[in-house]
Amino acid sequence: MHTKLTNNFSKNLFIPLLLGIISSCTTGESEEPFLLGSGFGINSTTLLVDDLESTADYFRDTLGFDVPSDLEKTAFPGTHLTFISFPDMSALEILSLNDSAAEEARPFITSFLKKGEGVRMYALSSSSLDSTKNSLSSREFNFDSIRTFRTSVESPEGWSWDNGESDIKRVDFSNLDQTGHLPGFVEYLDFDYPQAQKQWKTYYSYNRRYNEHPNGVVGIRALKIAVGDLDVAREEFLKMGLKEIENEDTKNEVRFKLFRNQEIQLIAPKSPEDRLWDFLKANRQGVFAIRFEVKKLNETHEYLKELLPEKAMMLVDSPSRLVLSQDYAQGVQLEFIEEPEEQALMAMQLRPDDELDSTAIVHAAELYTKYCALCHGDDREGYAADNAPSLRSHSLLATAKGTNFLRYTIHYGRAGTAMAGYLDREGGPLEYIEVELILKWLYETSGVEEPVELSREPVLGDVALGSSIYSKNCAVCHGANGEGISAPALGNPMLLATATDHFLRYAIAEGRNSTPMISFKDSLSNEEIDAVTAFLRSRASGWDIPKGDTVTIPPPEKYVLNPNCKSPTFELKAGKYLPAVQLMKAMQDSQRLIILDARSEVAWRQTHIPGSIPVPYYEEPENFVEDLPNDSTWIVAYCACPHAASDRVVTTLRRHGFQNTAILDEGVLVWAQLGYPVLHGN
Repeated sequence: MHTKLTNNFSKNLFIPLLLGIISSCTTGESEEPFLLGSGFGINSTTLLVDDLESTADYFRDTLGFDVPSDLEKTAFPGTHLTFISFPDMSALEILSLNDSAAEEARPFITSFLKKGEGVRMYALSSSSLDSTKNSLSSREFNFDSIRTFRTSVESPEGWSWDNGESDIKRVDFSNLDQTGHLPGFVEYLDFDYPQAQKQWKTYYSYNRRYNEHPNGVVGIRALKIAVGDLDVAREEFLKMGLKEIENEDTKNEVRFKLFRNQEIQLIAPKSPEDRLWDFLKANRQGVFAIRFEVKKLNETHEYLKELLPEKAMMLVDSPSRLVLSQDYAQGVQLEFIEEPEEQALMAMQLRPDDELDSTAIVHAAELYTKYCALCHGDDREGYAADNAPSLRSHSLLATAKGTNFLRYTIHYGRAGTAMAGYLDREGGPLEYIEVELILKWLYETSGVEEPVELSREPVLGDVALGSSIYSKNCAVCHGANGEGISAPALGNPMLLATATDHFLRYAIAEGRNSTPMISFKDSLSNEEIDAVTAFLRSRASGWDIPKGDTVTIPPPEKYVLNPNCKSPTFELKAGKYLPAVQLMKAMQDSQRLIILDARSEVAWRQTHIPGSIPVPYYEEPENFVEDLPNDSTWIVAYCACPHAASDRVVTTLRRHGFQNTAILDEGVLVWAQLGYPVLHGN
């Protein structure tokens, strides 16, 4: 992974949804010394070159890598780089000296480039650089100081996850000119390493979907490190704590396991005629070759054959490996092998954004059968158990496709009903991408190509009239108190928190085909349908709450709740996340605080925490920030994701100097599901 991974991830995929879903409030920190903790293996390998622009063009246009055009700062003064990121979260960095800064660059870089180009550094991923350094220092390894730096050359604007401060930490062994065979270590600040490991399929599959290389590369399998004395180098790596892989095939190679398929391979010359002798003589010990995984080796070969001379490459090992000479890759040998079959199958199974192919269809159907069919029926007909509704209804699926209604239903379930939450961060068995696959399959099998576009504006109506119509026409199936008898529980707070007004209105007016829910558009007037919709919305805080809880957006002088009371004492997780129970207690105790809703204003009107102010994450913050008191008052932001939008708001506030800020850990949906108060606005 590279520092830009999470930003590219969110831009390409799910702003702001997925980034919040896969976030959690763990940090990966460990009190016990460790080597990598929850790191993901190979972080990056760094190619030092004389001309960054021409090398980037060559790797893009000739070697078939997707190389971005923007440049980043590095841990080493006087240098800049671009990077090639891969779905497995590793990266190949291309680094060179700034035009006018050669003298301030690290001496090992300038001395290395005087002899030629190639890889002089590589780094492993650590979830706690302090623990890594402490662990290795206790084993008598010598390090440079930890360097904390900011990679982006641009300053953040508006609501942003970028706090304008350092976003990466790096540490290397002392004297890189002599220790090029040993790894550096990198930690990305504010990245949730344990959750990334837990949700590996989601990270990998989405990165693979949106981070494609024309040459077919999907990750780094191994770094081949040339060493002069294999026994000495082996003991160094064992002393670091890496696990050796049994290897009886060759006597001049030692292999160490990293994360998943990744390895570090130490290799030593077999004889003075071995090309490794020349490499060691010119470069000392260090990275001799990078071994990549590709989708199809024959396709990679055919691609490169069109652009490179025949002598540049050779197929070896019968032929299972394509080798590109270092003469054609700026001093480093590139090797390509085909990815494991199970990894390729996983990638084919988990592609919910395309029209599903046969492999993905079979896998989605298997997931449905395993987790959904018990209640919703083998053929999605519904009512097999616990009055679970039909998932064959074109009306339901077409209106849900353009919203988060079904997504959040699967993620969080329906408290008080048989529908449990199935997302793994909620204790369920499914990763985010598996939920997306099931949804895609449901849409396709129901023939839904385009969503029914519904307004997100509120529906206004006579609540008292709606209550009367509900009792007469709806209670027999949905229950007098919305508890659900033979139809969904309309009084469920999670349902009302995720269903828009017009989603509810459409169901009342048009019915749900393939279910017992009939259409009322011919028996009720538009005014009456609006009234029932408004009545249901008014029950967002509970079925027994009296009408009249509709509120308007507070003016700036009303932002602070309980302004004359003391501020709460919060205990945050990871210095940022506030458990819902603590916020609820502060509200019950009438303590001084500000609550911000980072979702859209429409979402706020639909369902919000009492006293909260809508602060959409996508609007400019400057004017709003001026209306907030920057004192001891706590400011708590929330969204539904549960962290993506609120994280942007809190990060931006901290960038503006607001320190007493926190993110509601569970988000507003779980807040509602816990039975905590919610209101609707006009």
